[in-house]
Amino acid sequence: MRALVSGRLVAATRARAASLCSVFACGLAAAFLAACGGNGGNDSSGATSNTPLTVVKPVTDCSKLASVDLSDVGGAGSTITSATVTAATVNGASVNFCTVKGTLAPANTFEVALPVDSWTQRFAALGCGGLCGNLSDPTKQSSFSFSYTCPLVQQGGFVTAATDMGHSGQDASWSTDPQKQADFAYRGQHITTLAAKKLIKAYYGQTQKYSYFVGCSDGGREALMAAQRYPSDYNGIVAGAPAAHFQIQNSLYHGWNVVSNSTTGTSAGKAVLYADKAQLLHKAVVAACGGQAGVPDGLLADPRTCHFNPATIQCAASATDTSTCLTAAEVATATKIYSGPSDASTGMPMLGGSPQYGSEANWIGVEVPTSNSTDAAVPVTSLFSYMIVSGAYNLIFTGSPAIPTVDTFGYQDASFYPTYLQANHPLNDATSPDLSAFKNAGGKLILWHGWADQHISPLFTIRYYEAVQQTMGEANASAFSRLYVVPGVGHCGGGEGFPNIDLVSQITGWVEQGSAPNAVMSYQTDADSKVTASRPVYPYPAVAKFSGNGDWHDGANWTQGAPLVTDALPAWAGASFYTSYTPKTQGVAAP
Repeated sequence: MRALVSGRLVAATRARAASLCSVFACGLAAAFLAACGGNGGNDSSGATSNTPLTVVKPVTDCSKLASVDLSDVGGAGSTITSATVTAATVNGASVNFCTVKGTLAPANTFEVALPVDSWTQRFAALGCGGLCGNLSDPTKQSSFSFSYTCPLVQQGGFVTAATDMGHSGQDASWSTDPQKQADFAYRGQHITTLAAKKLIKAYYGQTQKYSYFVGCSDGGREALMAAQRYPSDYNGIVAGAPAAHFQIQNSLYHGWNVVSNSTTGTSAGKAVLYADKAQLLHKAVVAACGGQAGVPDGLLADPRTCHFNPATIQCAASATDTSTCLTAAEVATATKIYSGPSDASTGMPMLGGSPQYGSEANWIGVEVPTSNSTDAAVPVTSLFSYMIVSGAYNLIFTGSPAIPTVDTFGYQDASFYPTYLQANHPLNDATSPDLSAFKNAGGKLILWHGWADQHISPLFTIRYYEAVQQTMGEANASAFSRLYVVPGVGHCGGGEGFPNIDLVSQITGWVEQGSAPNAVMSYQTDADSKVTASRPVYPYPAVAKFSGNGDWHDGANWTQGAPLVTDALPAWAGASFYTSYTPKTQGVAAP
């Protein structure tokens, strides 16, 4: 994307950003007095207030927090190992935090960062990704995803907390421990949140006014798990690209991508499709389906309108140079990745979604190797898709008749769902569509997903959102939830689209001011973090449409367009996993 040089566009971008911040009470000049805020509590009335939130200072020394007893939260053996004032660079400025580290029994390592001079009476729990196992630094702005330019984040207005979800590292031995399974599934974030709230009361002499959760990938699953299991933990939740369908995602979904890209159709094979050919495929898809009238950006506003056939770029049978085309084997692999597996007897899709057209360049390192087809052949066991599946075996299949492998998953047998995936579905998955308790507690939810996600198909998130609408009614769902699907954006960001978006201001504005979000401006930036283009995104299923006037790089020249796809998503074998169910608990019960 070329750099913006138009002074008019820069001014328009700033003006639009200022307008959005005004709507959501997120002005920089008033960051600590009125930013994104009101003065309500965790009540269920849904009422909001325009009374500004003031900065609250500590009433005790940070070191005193080391003696706070957390055994009522995590159980016997829960300890605080340190409580010290540390400085972190946030948005170029030094911000002091009282950083508290500890363990909630049996093994949930946590860290809570409490601002010394800038707390605006808000708390945010931050999700982790993959299978977790590491403790992220909650003082880092990069840990607070989807907060592009939000002053509350930039100026250290939140108390933040992070956890490793009950285990350290990726040694699979933890996944056989029932307690650690539960801590990863649902308990870790909940007890960390309770601990953070207790520390807030001890440090500032009062409770938080508002609580939030922000996460992506598994962090998105953790976000929805909180809404479903602990509806009063948070006033507002931002759930990005949620791995809510954990059982399916880390067995059939990634497993299919492994065997589809294997020379043998098993984990014993070498990769068929490589990075250079994924790029070639992507260019062909963009040429066939990308952009819209007057906008040569190559983005697919809704990939479901694309009907590209990889065979259109297949090499001739007599070709000796295949560098600019796909071999028959590469075409077959690409087709399998796009289409997903189907039940052999009924033809019904086994998956609720697959990687979408326009995501091919992002497959590199996940579905395909990072090396090129001219390099040495790569075993499919080195693909990320294989590693994540093999790491999750015990979490998914404990309690099932047997633990299958990538090679023995029932890719063409719908009975795989009840036989192998049902046992831990109510433990690991966060797909129950009945969020009535969360709504009744006054909670607000923003879901978002990138159309070019290489790890989790956005169709799964669309299916979940539609299940919420069907279960609760569209009007009820709209009263507390929104879904944004962003063209060209990869997993939790990146890609060729507009990945810089502030959803933190949207959720705080909705919770605290009652400002339900509609258009949300997203941005592209250059290597120096300067804005090069802007574009609004709208609640699903609406899409952004260029007005036809002015510079298409300028978000002010875009409007809300009608949905491009109105047909219902096709039936699939795992649909029952998106109906209401009773969550499963095990091990030490959460408080």
